[in-house]
Amino acid sequence: MSILNMRRGQRTFFRMVDQYRICAFLARRQYGKTTTFAKIALKKMMKQRDHTVIFGSAKLSLSREIVRSESRILQAAIQAAVTEIPDGATLFKIFDSSSGKSPDKLTPDDFAEIFEAQRLEFRIYFSRTSYSRTKVVALHPDTVGETGDLMCDELRAIRNWREVWEAVKPIISSNPQFRCTLSTTVPTDDSHYAYGQLLPPVGLDFKPNPDGNIYESQGGIMTCRVDAWDAAADSVMLFDDKTGEPLTPEESRRRDQDKDAWDRNYGLLFIAGGTSACGITQLDTAQRRGVGKCCFVLVDADSDFDRAIAELPNLLGPGKTGIGFDVATTTKGYSNPSAVAICQQNGLEYSFPLIIAWKTADPRIAEERIERIIKAVAKRPDGGKARSLHIDATNERYFATGLRQNLAAHLPVTLVIGSETDNRPGYEPMTKKQLLGSRLIAELDDNHLTLPPERYLRDDWRLVKKDRGSLTCDPDVDGKHGDTFDAAKLALNALVAGGPVEIQAAPISTIANNYSPTFAVGGHGRPFMR
Repeated sequence: MSILNMRRGQRTFFRMVDQYRICAFLARRQYGKTTTFAKIALKKMMKQRDHTVIFGSAKLSLSREIVRSESRILQAAIQAAVTEIPDGATLFKIFDSSSGKSPDKLTPDDFAEIFEAQRLEFRIYFSRTSYSRTKVVALHPDTVGETGDLMCDELRAIRNWREVWEAVKPIISSNPQFRCTLSTTVPTDDSHYAYGQLLPPVGLDFKPNPDGNIYESQGGIMTCRVDAWDAAADSVMLFDDKTGEPLTPEESRRRDQDKDAWDRNYGLLFIAGGTSACGITQLDTAQRRGVGKCCFVLVDADSDFDRAIAELPNLLGPGKTGIGFDVATTTKGYSNPSAVAICQQNGLEYSFPLIIAWKTADPRIAEERIERIIKAVAKRPDGGKARSLHIDATNERYFATGLRQNLAAHLPVTLVIGSETDNRPGYEPMTKKQLLGSRLIAELDDNHLTLPPERYLRDDWRLVKKDRGSLTCDPDVDGKHGDTFDAAKLALNALVAGGPVEIQAAPISTIANNYSPTFAVGGHGRPFMR
């Protein structure tokens, strides 16, 4: 049948769907990803009675071409059935669910018009009352609640893909027969959730292969990758914009004015960049360095916290130590976790041996836990207590003030108001939030950080965005709000800033009244310009 007339890379992915419950098709632009999905959907409907395939795209307004592809393939299948199967014309019907009619023939534009009225279903009847179907929907958390196979097309264009994926996973997990297939080119912004999902393992080298290359991504998804070189090996060429002459991938890239766009769309290179403040390559390096040295704990029960405290002495070294505490708040209806980070310095390296997060509505639990952390640090061999505890008091000033009073006997405690402006002589004024966050990002970019190797932490740090010179963060669907990032920046500040700072004016000349500020540092003897 004509539906099996596919390119070699398409055939590879066509077969992968039978092997893996979740798999992705990462292919160069205009390779036929959507067409491949349509053929897979038809195959599944033909094989399984009373089955639903949800075909999802970025938005309804972009789906006319998807529906055209479906209609062409369906009509080819219908024609093949009529020709090759006795009474084949009675097996395949195109069904308009609003009118109940089965038109004898619809053009691709007819299909698109029906779809835009949100009435389109493709149905394959096994009897008068039994059929399988394909529904086309806009990918949104509210539209993927129906059970069945799910096909997600062009993930790069779905801005809230993280929320969609959150809604998808329970459906796929509910039945071992359900399949989820993904397709995209490389997202422009490396903070896009699909970027991390499909990122190849570090150091993996792809050789040109007409069948494409299969790899397991860092997100654990089996992926069929077909770049411009793989397609060219199967005689699927690129063509010059003016003359239409076929071009090798190398020549096509040479002639393209936007090399970064070519690398993403045709070379399928995962280029670090975009709006995320923390580069994924830098985070990956810092977390690889932290394997076996650093630990992240998300507390679901008291026993989780107890185990973290018990392990803490084994993680801490004898060096100087700072502690940062980001107090939980509620942002845009989401309940955010509290986070505590412990930072230690060894030369130019700043290590975070423990970052811990929890959710609680009881301030007494939060206070008891932070006090236990302080005491555990103080008991480390050959190290002594931490230099300072810095608490984010921007939104929880009343609680933070009480906490400072209760913990003052253990170590110096500083309240950091992120919205306050830092006016350093000779520098552009900026908020404390911007100053501390920029310092942490600079240390990450300079390859000075060692971090716990946990996916939660990486995703949380990637939520922090650069926006016109400021750092912003929108909550994730599970409440993550850059809380571990904020705790880490406070811990770093507690380490390098030390205790309270007093500024005094000291004359530098007995002849004139000119003077320059000097800094007297209380507590630890290390000057720091606030």
